[in-house]
This record gives sequence, C-alpha cells and structure tokens, in this order.
Amino acid sequence: MAYEGPIELAIRRFKYEGWRRLATPLALLLAERLVVEGLAGSWALAVPLHRDRLKQRGFNQAELLARELTGRLALTRPPGALVRVRATPPQVGHDRLWRKENVRGAFIWEGANLAGKPVLLLDDVATTGATLEACAVALRESGSGPVTGVSVARVIL
Repeated sequence: MAYEGPIELAIRRFKYEGWRRLATPLALLLAERLVVEGLAGSWALAVPLHRDRLKQRGFNQAELLARELTGRLALTRPPGALVRVRATPPQVGHDRLWRKENVRGAFIWEGANLAGKPVLLLDDVATTGATLEACAVALRESGSGPVTGVSVARVIL
C-alpha cells in the first residue's frame, strides 16, 4: 500500500501523535496483505527503536503492530531480542545510500541461534528498505532462515 492519503495520515497519527489505538486497524491491513500474498514465517519481530528514541516517543509503533499481528495470525516470537545498539538520526529526507550507511551495524540479535527458521520482520513504513535490510543482516548473522520485511505502507520514490 502506498504511503499517501488516508494511510499516511493514519500512520503519522499513530507514530508521531501517539494514537496507539490505530495499531489494531493498521495490523489488520498488514494481516490481510500477508494472507493474500501468502507471506509466512516461523517467527515475527518488530524493527526495534533505540532506547533513547523509545524513551522520547513512549512506545515502539512497530512493536504495537507486531503484538496485534502475532495474536491475529498465531505467530510466535523467537527466544531473544533484536536490539538497536546505536542511536541513528532519523532517515527522513535522505537518499538510499545515506540511509543504508546510517543503519549499517545498528542492530544485533541477543539470544539463541535462530536455527534456520524464517522470520517476518515488521515495520510501519518502508522507504528504501535500508532499516529492514540492516535488521535482516543481524538476524541472518544469528542463523535465521529467510527474513521477509513487511510494512503497512511503502513510500513511492
């Protein structure tokens, strides 16, 4: 789904204005897409926020989506946590190369080896995919199988 119009407004309110109740309808949109497209994984994870950004915002919007989605699709969480170990400046307004460098090495997996199992990696919005890719690198380095990045909406560049 394109990040424009009503979906853009809903995600902005959800993410920046604290409208947490939007997690349910946004997760339903995401669940419908996963079912229709046949995307699956053994586990589901949210893109993590750095502890400083989490403290500032008060919640991780991707985590709220993941909670809703795992409950609705009977997905589970792996034993461990994907952690953002380095605070990064916001990606907004930057090009693909800058974004990729900005998040390189910013994520690690803390937990047991992921034993080749496929992972669904969830976020609210994808622009270039740099954040999803950086997370996927950390998961693959920890033994995951295929990592499928999914988001409620995608910015059309």
